[in-house]
Amino acid sequence: MPTNYQRYIKILEKWPIDKTKPGRDLAERIRQHLQILADPTVVPKESLSFYKNQLDSLERLSKNTYGNKYKRIYNSSATGLDASQCKQVLSSDFLKLMNEEKGIFSK
Repeated sequence: MPTNYQRYIKILEKWPIDKTKPGRDLAERIRQHLQILADPTVVPKESLSFYKNQLDSLERLSKNTYGNKYKRIYNSSATGLDASQCKQVLSSDFLKLMNEEKGIFSK
């Protein structure tokens, strides 16, 4: 298990916590998994393959494996927003603002 723990640590070094999404950030969730793996007596042996698969997927994400393999032609998304605009829209502050102004989207 220490090797998996070390792999998680390397992923966390590449994946900082996004302060704009408290409670909804993937980096926070990864850190919760790391706390579980820190105590090998808590992790059942049956779930070791699950954590290994999760770890392999997180490594591919952190290395941007598929983003490098399949280069994008355009900088925008299907919504027409670029990466910085998407980050703003997904922030907790924006979601709170949208919930306060429900009148825009309600009938």
